[in-house]
Amino acid sequence: MNKQELIDAVAASTGTSKAATGESVDALIGTITTALVKGGSVQLIGFGSFGVGARAARNGRNPATGAN
Repeated sequence: MNKQELIDAVAASTGTSKAATGESVDALIGTITTALVKGGSVQLIGFGSFGVGARAARNGRNPATGAN
């Protein structure tokens, strides 16, 4: 499901306009993004958790030549 399909489904379920639902979805995504940028985490009980984690750098490999 992509973002537009999500908006369509929520609008149909709630009976609100697609424009209003789109604004709500954008606001939700923006709020989650802002919390993550500030170093926080977001937990939605029954749905999932969002957080930012650090990963060590990796060396890439060119599959055509095998060079790193």
